[in-house]
Amino acid sequence: MIRKLIARQWRPAALLLLLLSSALISPAAFAQFEAHGGVSVTTGGEATSVVAVAWVPEWRRFEYATLRAEVGAMYFDGRHVRGDRDLNEGVTVGYLGARLEFDRGWLLGFGVGGQSGHTDALSGSPQFVSSAGWRHDRFSLIVRHVSNARLHEPNGGETMLLAGWRF
Repeated sequence: MIRKLIARQWRPAALLLLLLSSALISPAAFAQFEAHGGVSVTTGGEATSVVAVAWVPEWRRFEYATLRAEVGAMYFDGRHVRGDRDLNEGVTVGYLGARLEFDRGWLLGFGVGGQSGHTDALSGSPQFVSSAGWRHDRFSLIVRHVSNARLHEPNGGETMLLAGWRF
C-alpha cells in the first residue's frame, strides 16, 4: 500500500521532468513526439483512463505512405470493480514497434513491449500493441489494443480510443 502511495506521489514530478526535458530537444526532433489521452475498456466492460506518449521518427518514405519507428509508453489507471476481477493496480506498458501512415490519413501500427504492474487485463510481458486510426495534420484518433496473446492467464487485454497531438 505504501509503495502505491509513493508511486502516485512521484507521478506529477516525473511528468514535470519529462516536460522540462522536452525543452532541450531540437524543434525538428520534438515534431516527432505524440501525446494521447482517452478511455480504455477491458473484456468485462470496465473502463478507465489511459495516457500515452510516443516518439515516431520517419523510417522510410514510400510513394503513398510513410513507415515510422514507434517508441512509446502507456499508463492505464487502476479501477475498482466489484466481483473477483483484479483491476486495481495502475499499469505502465512500454513498447517498440512500427507504424505505417498513409498519405490520405489512415494509419496502422504494431509493436511489442513489457509492462510494470499487473491486473487481470494486463497480466504479464510481453504485451502486443496493435493500432489503427486516422491522422489529419497533427491531430489523430487511434483505436489500440494491448494484449499478451494468451501467453499468460488471465488475458483480458485493454482496448482503447485515443485522441492525440503530434508536436
